[in-house]
Amino acid sequence: MNYAIETVGLTHYYSKGTPQQVAAISDVNLRINKGELVGIIGHTGSGKSTLISHFNGLLKPDEGKVLIDGVDIHKDKETLRNTRFKVGLCFQYPEYQLFEETVYKDIAFGPKNMKLSDDEIKERVLKAASFVGVKKEHLNQSPFDLSGGEKRRVAIAGVMSMEPEILIFDEPAAGLDPRGRKDLIELIKDYRKQTGSTVVVVSHSMEDIACMADRVIVINNSTVAMQGTVDEVYSRADELRSMGLNVPEITEIFLGLRKKGFDVPANVYTVEQGAEILKKLASGRCPE
Repeated sequence: MNYAIETVGLTHYYSKGTPQQVAAISDVNLRINKGELVGIIGHTGSGKSTLISHFNGLLKPDEGKVLIDGVDIHKDKETLRNTRFKVGLCFQYPEYQLFEETVYKDIAFGPKNMKLSDDEIKERVLKAASFVGVKKEHLNQSPFDLSGGEKRRVAIAGVMSMEPEILIFDEPAAGLDPRGRKDLIELIKDYRKQTGSTVVVVSHSMEDIACMADRVIVINNSTVAMQGTVDEVYSRADELRSMGLNVPEITEIFLGLRKKGFDVPANVYTVEQGAEILKKLASGRCPE
């Protein structure tokens, strides 16, 4: 079976060959199935961003391999080039990477490099812009005239316009207000649902990951510390805390309610879940 993403003994050193050499990631072995939405969590400096930078060849392994659809992405130059169109990577604060004269040209940059026809480029730009909520009247404006939230949508549309089979987000909701975070999470979930693409989301927010992920991978000390469903991983709260991670605040609240004798579930990870259960509790109905 070919996986969307597979790493075998993946290791990458910073300052290699010097006294300051350190393994940013070490002997990482993981598999991500096609069509999965996987969350990657870990404390700052754990190696998350270094890991995902290998998925489309921005970084080259010092040891081990990265396989996309069962093929070593560093097999040859052509494979590596194709991988960069197949695996779209949306960096943290992607709006800082906008540079073209107009919104249209920025979204079209990737498809243009794919050497598509003008008609297909236009079709992809309009489709991606519509999906993320970029208004048609903004397409001929400078991206620098837009608000911060609009710029982020343009940047994301630029990656989506390449129609990658795998889409990776590094801290996609960083700096957004609660409404913006919620909208972006729904956008990512809708994209996965409508395209069937494999989606990988790196986030510090365990609540954001709980809202959307099928499976969670925890990175600690430069390697995979645990992985599983949200319930399987988040139920190991003490281990997560020892790694510098905290379960969502709403989870802590419900664990506290249980300690006080309230008949509420322990596996509550989002505010929406908690609000629904508290409504049932207040109305005298037992939560399911």
